Amino acid sequence: MRYTEKDIPGMPITAFLDALGEKSVGGYGYLKLYYAPYRDDAEALLVVDTKMNNWYDHGTDESGNLYDLAELTARGDHRKDISGYIVKMMNDNEIAKEMLTKRAIEPQVIHLDIAKMQLTDFMKALGQKHPVAADGDLRIYNSPYDSSAKGTMVINVRTNLWRDTKSGANGGIYDLAYEMTGCANKSELNRYIAGEMNALQKKQLKAEEKTEPPKPKRKMRL
Repeated sequence: MRYTEKDIPGMPITAFLDALGEKSVGGYGYLKLYYAPYRDDAEALLVVDTKMNNWYDHGTDESGNLYDLAELTARGDHRKDISGYIVKMMNDNEIAKEMLTKRAIEPQVIHLDIAKMQLTDFMKALGQKHPVAADGDLRIYNSPYDSSAKGTMVINVRTNLWRDTKSGANGGIYDLAYEMTGCANKSELNRYIAGEMNALQKKQLKAEEKTEPPKPKRKMRL
């Protein structure tokens, strides 16, 4: 399913929170309890009324609808277009679910320490075998999540961090996986990253098999 701005009035707040990677941690009946996605709290203080499709924050006494919640969670350029931000997060989450469903992970085939993985290796898995340019410790790539952004993603191979000069997005491998999928759940991001790396490993093994010289045929003895 793909959403448009026309769908926003009927979107459940719980579905938007799911797109942000937030899961309900309790509640009663039609009231669902969440950690506020725009704050780092020690306890869950955000209550969603699924019947009225509105929310209340016990930490600030703020309340509102889906649009109000999106305004609190939007960052950077997304603040300029809240409706577009809502649609993007919802659609990115749908795409992430589809990708995770299609990609079967085989843990016995690939064992990764994802936190230590080189971003340049992950870029190979995303289809960019080589950077478009290099300058010292910097490697420049086309954005893997924005086809219109050419040469805007910069990876520092020394720090193993990246930055998008167009959008301002930056971070490590999990941040890049988030930009690719729109999913903020770490276990699902682990599955996504491992799936991409596993697919790359299989391609490399097939390529190696093709380049191996054919074994000589046994001569028949007369």
